[in-house]
Amino acid sequence: MKKFCDIQSRNNLADCLGIPHRKLTHILYGKKPDSYYTTFEIPKRNGDPRTICAPSGDLKTLQVKLTNLLWSYQKSIWEEKGIKPNISHAFEKEKSIITNAKIHRNKRFVLNLDLENFFDSFHFGRVQGYFEKNCNFKLPHEVAVILAQLTCYQGRLPQGAPSSPIITNLICQAMDIYLLRVAKKYKLDYTRYADDLTFSTNDRHFVEKQEKFLAEAIAAIKRAGFSINEKKTRLQFRDSRQEVTGLIVNKKLNVNHAYVRKTRAMAHQLYSTGEYLIDGVPGTIRQLEGRFSFIDHLDHYNNILDPQEIKHDAFHLNGRERQYQAFIFYKYLFANDKPLIVTEGKTDIRYIKAALKSL
Repeated sequence: MKKFCDIQSRNNLADCLGIPHRKLTHILYGKKPDSYYTTFEIPKRNGDPRTICAPSGDLKTLQVKLTNLLWSYQKSIWEEKGIKPNISHAFEKEKSIITNAKIHRNKRFVLNLDLENFFDSFHFGRVQGYFEKNCNFKLPHEVAVILAQLTCYQGRLPQGAPSSPIITNLICQAMDIYLLRVAKKYKLDYTRYADDLTFSTNDRHFVEKQEKFLAEAIAAIKRAGFSINEKKTRLQFRDSRQEVTGLIVNKKLNVNHAYVRKTRAMAHQLYSTGEYLIDGVPGTIRQLEGRFSFIDHLDHYNNILDPQEIKHDAFHLNGRERQYQAFIFYKYLFANDKPLIVTEGKTDIRYIKAALKSL
């Protein structure tokens, strides 16, 4: 693959992205940035608003191309160096909150830290400086500025842009390396999911070392240009409920029972009235399907992890599976906009099509 250090001009960048030179120039200078972005708010888990700036049109297409290019380049570097990274689990292929949480399963202590104002930390100058100075890129000043122009909005990496996640992960790699060294020193496992940092250990003496570890970890975080939200720092013990990125990790990975009950209540409301609310806003079929699918995916993961726990009557659905089955039945056989025809054999559909054509 062509190395990023080979990109020496705007035209080189356009060629790498597979777009005409004039189109790149038009995206950069032909319109005001505001015309490319739609801004709206969605609620966080604590109810506070989260501002989303979503790009559209040619800029969004270009950001997707850039994301794929950066991901392929990053992967080629890992393969060249024989690295199999397992620290960052957000916004990466084949990674998820499940792969992040499973590393901390069944541990004596789980320590959670949270980076404050995560996306606001990635300002225009920081993005430009990374592409200009990082040893894997070392781009000319002009090209680094162009990449920052293409990926930043109102002076920051916007939440909602397809290119923001991979750039945040690239910039965070230095911090991850610092923290991994500190974690190993104190016999801790370390992972990061966006701004959620998790450390865990079975060392029974960790409580005695906690303050010293935190001092070194926070110093490493500040050295990397971030700060900690002290209100969200918490040490979880084995005899209490331990959570990592919303999943319970005490014995096996599990979703919070309140989440399951809420999903079941939403489904019941949908079946009864034809609509339901999620965080006070009318929900969609797709949103509810996502919740059921997530719960089912977690159950499936646990069955693979501990196959001995699968009962002899595994062909009979359990309670969660029956709820998901009822939702699928509702979605496809009751709530669909168009008639659904279920055929008995593979060729039946051909006969039906032929009959309809003859009408």
